[in-house]
Amino acid sequence: MRHFLLITFILLSAHTMQAQTSLDSLQVLEDVLISDYKLNKYFNGKMVREIDDSLIYRNEPLLTSLLKFNTPFFFRENGYGLVSSASARGTNASHTAVIWNGININSQLNGQTDFNTISSYPYGMVSFMPGGGSVVYGSGAIGGSVHLNEKLHFDGRTNSMILLGYGSFDTKQATYRGNYSTKKASIVIGASGVDSHNDYPYLETDALNENGDFYNYSFNTSVGRWVGDNALLKFHSNLYAGRRGFSGTLNMPSMSKYEDLNSRNLVELKKFSGKVTHTYRLAFLQERYKYFENRFTDNYDFGRSNSAIAKYDLDYRLSEYINFNLTADYTNITAEGSGIKKGDRNNAGLAALWKHDLGKLGYQISLRQEYNDQFNSPFLFSGGINYELNKTNDLYLNFSRNYRVPTFNDLFWESGGNRDLEPETSLQAEIGHTFELENFKSRINLYMIHFEEMIRWIPQISGLWQPVNTNEVRNLGLEVYLDYFTEIGTIPVNFSGSYAYTNAEDLSTGKQLIYTPAHKLTFSSALEISKFEIYVQSLYNGSIFTAADNQYEIPGYFLADAGISYGLNEHFRLGFQVQNLLNVKYESMPSRIMPGRSYKTSITFNF
Repeated sequence: MRHFLLITFILLSAHTMQAQTSLDSLQVLEDVLISDYKLNKYFNGKMVREIDDSLIYRNEPLLTSLLKFNTPFFFRENGYGLVSSASARGTNASHTAVIWNGININSQLNGQTDFNTISSYPYGMVSFMPGGGSVVYGSGAIGGSVHLNEKLHFDGRTNSMILLGYGSFDTKQATYRGNYSTKKASIVIGASGVDSHNDYPYLETDALNENGDFYNYSFNTSVGRWVGDNALLKFHSNLYAGRRGFSGTLNMPSMSKYEDLNSRNLVELKKFSGKVTHTYRLAFLQERYKYFENRFTDNYDFGRSNSAIAKYDLDYRLSEYINFNLTADYTNITAEGSGIKKGDRNNAGLAALWKHDLGKLGYQISLRQEYNDQFNSPFLFSGGINYELNKTNDLYLNFSRNYRVPTFNDLFWESGGNRDLEPETSLQAEIGHTFELENFKSRINLYMIHFEEMIRWIPQISGLWQPVNTNEVRNLGLEVYLDYFTEIGTIPVNFSGSYAYTNAEDLSTGKQLIYTPAHKLTFSSALEISKFEIYVQSLYNGSIFTAADNQYEIPGYFLADAGISYGLNEHFRLGFQVQNLLNVKYESMPSRIMPGRSYKTSITFNF
């Protein structure tokens, strides 16, 4: 029934809209096509990297797959489709923010995002930004941020895509994405679903991944409408529904189950008045989960939170070279659940952003102060400089102070919450260099992050685990990004790769932080021969420690995927992919073995 409903929804959505071509042409600036216009406008000195559409569709729809092969972020996975969290620049999972159309959507309960609960397929733009961004994106944007945006076009285009896939472990996938627009209106509809028995064998054992079945569905809608010639009204909505069996480890079986339902809605009005742009935004976010210790009973623990957000932006273009932005926002959050005392939080913030372009030199300065009814919020700042040395070399410098507030679990967990916690803060600095020729581009980043008041859950004398503000931590690292395009005869070939070195040290012990690989390397390449596209993507994760004293270690591993697709014509394309081509046994969490070699077939319809 789930499969029937999903396919029915996709087919019913694949209708046609006639484009109105008689309306007067409107000049639409690029920064009004996405809600998160600050991403590329007010981050001088930082790198924002957009992931190409072709890379998105070469990977699984689950966001984890896309990011682990195309970013330096490290992912901890309990198994394919199961719980997955990211670590950016050696920080914790709660220090990586996920930004949806400019809104931070990290969980208010645990401060994290499970990247296997987000599908990358329905989005028009997936980007990532290493380093802090708390002045703009708030709590948790310390190690890095992932950005999910929808692009709205007002050019009369109409197109649709349907992708159907089937693979190993009885894994079924379906995706629909449609763009419909006139000169006055734009609609984007996206839907994606994955359903899998997920009973893959554990390599080098006789065991299977039992109780690992899952399904999830994601539905996105974005609508834009010009109101007169000077106002643009937009609405974005996302609904996620999923159910997963939580498989156990090699030594501990499990019959648990987890159900979650998340919804996000955003209304935005932009008004253009000469050099001034006013933006009003209202957002409402909900997260719900149920955890069944025994999936065959009706007994469960639960958690839920509601977030209501109001934001106002005044963007003033003082001149051709100077921009000023003033932002005021208010957030009300309520949360409750099993083991969590019902809590309420109110937060207000005021930020000022300044950007100045002096030709070869550009700089930005940003300041933010928040007011919270539960604790003292730190004063935040960031600054960045970019300088064009010559036509091929650019230099970047960035510094910032970022933070993370205690979550509802940290504060209100009945068996160990600590209401005296203070927000974590971090100071960080980064220097970068880009080198660019006609077909080659590289970027090198050197960074340092210094934490204060880091929140850690540790055992007390009574044996009870409780969060406390504790150690200082220092992270040092290097990142390298390379992109190259060439032609071998008439065959276009592109290469891209990244390397990250991370030294994340607990200053009180001198030890590397757990679940932080010192080295990560990614590489991907694709070539087109006639109607064929052949591609490969790979990664190397170095070894990680799983104990604070660095006595226990999970070895590093190398993974490679390869695929081929064939375009029958401009409307149909067939694809075949081999995942974990070398059949490597690997794990990123102790005793949680990931799938060996597996296969996936797909057919894509474009019309």
